[in-house]
Amino acid sequence: MARVTIKDIARQLHINPSTVSRALRGHPDVSGPMKESVKQLAEKLGYKPNFMAINLRRGRTHTIGLIIPEIAPFFFPSLIKAIEEATHEKGYNLLILHSNDQIDREIENAEICMNMGVDGVLVSLSRQSQDIEHFQELQSGGTPIVFLDKVITNSNSHKVVMPGEAATGMAISRLLADLPVARNITGFFAAPRLSITEDRILGFRKALQEHGVPEHGINFETADNPGQAQQKMLDLWNSPQKPEAVFAMSDELLSGIVQAVYQLGIKIPDDLYLVSISDGWLPQFLPFPLPYVKTSGYELGKASAALLFKLIMKLPILPQTHYIDVRMESNRP
Repeated sequence: MARVTIKDIARQLHINPSTVSRALRGHPDVSGPMKESVKQLAEKLGYKPNFMAINLRRGRTHTIGLIIPEIAPFFFPSLIKAIEEATHEKGYNLLILHSNDQIDREIENAEICMNMGVDGVLVSLSRQSQDIEHFQELQSGGTPIVFLDKVITNSNSHKVVMPGEAATGMAISRLLADLPVARNITGFFAAPRLSITEDRILGFRKALQEHGVPEHGINFETADNPGQAQQKMLDLWNSPQKPEAVFAMSDELLSGIVQAVYQLGIKIPDDLYLVSISDGWLPQFLPFPLPYVKTSGYELGKASAALLFKLIMKLPILPQTHYIDVRMESNRP
């Protein structure tokens, strides 16, 4: 059944659609009897206002677009929760779009945001993103955009990220404080195409070199998902490069490493020292001690939404990178 419009009501009452619109809004220019006739017919026909069209005419849709690469059990649920809370508090709706870590889907999502006339966009880029040109049309139209977590480092844009280099340095310093004689350390990283990985690789290498770990004792493994991390850990444990300690750059990779630890019967920390960057949820379920640098998805989402609303209010904020605080924690007292 077709949606009832103001034009349908106007046609039956033989009046102008603008009169119907004013009557429904209680405008003083419309007589009382006419207002009553319009409202009665609107109710009879089941008319419901098209708030999207109304808001578009007013230049606002009160909708925020959120484009994320994946809906995974780690990090993103707390990020989405913070953004949803912030948008709801401001009286906005949240449109969540999923790129599935594919550039084509990300481009489609940008077009959806543009066609819907969202008031602002929050974006965590896909692994395939090499630039942010596909968001240029949105930006040219005056739609503010904040890139978060997975960003292009050298882009002239508003960015909110974790201090990946510093966070990794904190994790390695803790590792070497607890295991000062370690000389064979492996870091697990995602594919190095975005700043989130580049920063953490830089922090890993720099911290180990500063603590005097020889280059031949520094090893790198890359994985795009928990399954790959699990297989890499299984292969590594049965190789001549068997590590004394492992660093995981994210909960996603940590979960795969933990599966391999269970499968191999590795005792933590007796057989292997493990340290990670984490949102804090996964470590609470592990039966062994795990020091980790807390990088809160909730705090990242909260800060990103706050910045976006400032841009929507047209506050004069220059494009730059904003960093979230991180701290060293452990799942054991």
